[in-house]
Amino acid sequence: MKFLPTALTAMSLLPTALAFSAIAPPIPSFPKLGDAFKIVKEPDSECSAIVVEADAKQDGVNLYIALDSDSYGHTSRPGNGGIRLLNYKTEQCAIDDAVRLAKGMTRKHDMFRTGFSGAKVVVKSDHEDLSVIERKELMKNVAEALETFEGGMYTGCDLNTGDKDMDYLVEATEDKYVLAGRNSQVDTNIATASSVIGSILGTVEAMNNGSHEISDLTFTVQGCGKVGSTVAKELVRLGAKHVQTCDLYPEAANIKGCTPIDDWTGTFCDFLVPCANSLAITEDVALNFPKGIKYCVGATNSPFANEKAREIFDKRHVMHIPESISSAGAILADSVEWSDIDLYQTVEPAKMYGWIRDISREKASDLASHAGQQPLEVTSNLDQVVPDREGKPVGEDFERWIEDNSSNTETLIIGGGLAGTATAFSLSEKGIKSTLLEQGSSLAPGTGSSNGDSRMYRKMYSSEFFSKMQAQALERWDDVEKKSGTKLLQQNGLLFYGEDTGETVEGSVLGAKEVMESLGLPHKFYATGDEIADAYPALEGCRGKPYSGVCEDTAGHIRASKACQAMADGAGDKCNVKLNSKIVSLDLEGENGKVVAVTENGETITADNAVISCGAWTNSVLEMANLPTMDLEVWQVQWAHYEVDSDVAASIPQAFHFRKENDIDGGLYYVFPSSATESIQNNDGKSYVKVGVDFPTGDALTSMESFNYEGSEKVLSLIDGWVKEHLPSVGGRIDSYCHPYTMTSDSYFIMDKVADNVAVFSGGSGRAFKFGPLIGDCMTSLLTGEKAPVDLAPFSASRGAVASTPASKKIEEKVLEL
Repeated sequence: MKFLPTALTAMSLLPTALAFSAIAPPIPSFPKLGDAFKIVKEPDSECSAIVVEADAKQDGVNLYIALDSDSYGHTSRPGNGGIRLLNYKTEQCAIDDAVRLAKGMTRKHDMFRTGFSGAKVVVKSDHEDLSVIERKELMKNVAEALETFEGGMYTGCDLNTGDKDMDYLVEATEDKYVLAGRNSQVDTNIATASSVIGSILGTVEAMNNGSHEISDLTFTVQGCGKVGSTVAKELVRLGAKHVQTCDLYPEAANIKGCTPIDDWTGTFCDFLVPCANSLAITEDVALNFPKGIKYCVGATNSPFANEKAREIFDKRHVMHIPESISSAGAILADSVEWSDIDLYQTVEPAKMYGWIRDISREKASDLASHAGQQPLEVTSNLDQVVPDREGKPVGEDFERWIEDNSSNTETLIIGGGLAGTATAFSLSEKGIKSTLLEQGSSLAPGTGSSNGDSRMYRKMYSSEFFSKMQAQALERWDDVEKKSGTKLLQQNGLLFYGEDTGETVEGSVLGAKEVMESLGLPHKFYATGDEIADAYPALEGCRGKPYSGVCEDTAGHIRASKACQAMADGAGDKCNVKLNSKIVSLDLEGENGKVVAVTENGETITADNAVISCGAWTNSVLEMANLPTMDLEVWQVQWAHYEVDSDVAASIPQAFHFRKENDIDGGLYYVFPSSATESIQNNDGKSYVKVGVDFPTGDALTSMESFNYEGSEKVLSLIDGWVKEHLPSVGGRIDSYCHPYTMTSDSYFIMDKVADNVAVFSGGSGRAFKFGPLIGDCMTSLLTGEKAPVDLAPFSASRGAVASTPASKKIEEKVLEL
């Protein structure tokens, strides 16, 4: 659009300056201002924002710039806000939106004292199809406007503008006045998501004296674009009870671990997370939203259609943290970019995201606390958490935060399951300090393979090597129990029974019998299915079957999750456990040969050496460290609990059944006695037994990217059928689980050094847990150079069964093949 220049001098600006709020200094004169802009909205006593229209040299396009308060030409506190491009209905709609957005930006900047004030560039397009706009010419027009402000305005991306537009703008401004993550790995969408997550965490912590946990809450993420999808994934990782997703484009809501829903306004949730367009929460939505909602915190600017809608939520006791806190991530990153461009362009992005999450969390928690946890008191207490404008910008605090969130240790342990906690325990006995990082919300989290009430221990193996290892491990389990003061092992015997299958990942009946006889270990042998049924009435389904069985009375079960906690507790102050600490980078070439890790929370840990013990995530961590990956498979392994009368439960043994494979039926089934189920309380004369399979659901995977924690109904039907056949007195299934097992092709673990300062445990193959503290001793020996308690040669990382072909070699082979 073209228009005649409007004469604008310092004298004509004086009334405008007087209309600003009391904190605004006089507006300086810009000689070129009158030639470049016309004022379409002047500041007044009710609204300090000014809106000017710049010359957009293409048809059907209007270019508006809104600046709030003293940002107008004030280079020590310049305006900052992105470029929004939309097909607005009218010019007035675009102007009003520019004012709303600029004032919202001021609230964000003031909330954290970024050093900026609020501004916004709004482009009104008459074209519904935004692709017809000549972007390079448009960015040239924006650049001309920015030049006129002479440092009083900085901008970047917003709705419908992106990296390519910023490339044009940087070129046109000669790399001035643009804050858009240039030449940096920092993603402003993830930065915004980080402020949302931080605000969610801070709000939950502050409310009800911290009685709520993320794991107690059901979330609905409304809008699954770049920000919303990142928030949803992180809520899943943090262990939210349930994450629902909704988007105008249904395919965008298909996020791993989340449940897509069609109608966010009519679906129950504890916590609404708006991450879509503005003004979506109308009075009607607020009034009729399903009962039980407790929180509303998200990324959306102006999520409420009006104040009345907000008041309705307040009166329904829905705690809302304003977007000036929860959606401030991008402008916090801008503050760093403006304050220290070199740091911004070189920093590990996770450190930036961690800092943003941290200060957003603190701010949200402070606001909820000042409001006395009362939603109706939030607005009146906002001034309690807004710092003075005078003072250094928050971006200047970032470097200090990095220092405060950096630590040193002797050994870094990645993964808080069996191997990680066992290594920490063993290292502590030698006085070696460690820091253990676990990405889950607890040790042995439900997403890994070490979680649950029970794992078997037994000497009954088809391999003398593993049978002897178990004898050593039992002595070390005794040490863990004594040091932690926790009873972990319960002797209840173990029956192997079934067909002659030959050797499997769990051995075989006849192979176990042979080893027990060879080692002189006490056992009982049953030659027929009838003998088994006579000895174990609960296994009446064996009668008449061509089965044999062998029983080890000294076998039993280990309290799995509690064992991991006990080993960490046993390590005492020698081990610093950090939960919810997902590693995002691992550098083996730090200063003086140190290992340097950075977590998703932005923490930096420097160590003399590292132990990688993260199961199904092993190869992803090896790749981070530029180390060769290993030939590992990830199995999706299922199990469930079944209800049983307590008097019947007393007769159900711990047993492992072998039958021949048939299609998806891998043939290996197990049952634990009811005494091994602690997570479900017995009631009304009912007990519960755990029944599962030792074969994968579907094809083996190579990573966790497509892992399905829901498992397969077909496999659950197989388990149901097995229970009905073998345990006819047992009742119905009450739940089901699917966990990852990391497997090697030869069923031997990996315990080896893969670099001078890195040792790896992986490939537990469903048999590692029973050896827990002994595995920790083996890993410790790899780090200290001392003699290992067992021969580690079978567990070499370079053996043919696990050594992956290097990528370069694979490419070379493919080329030769072609």
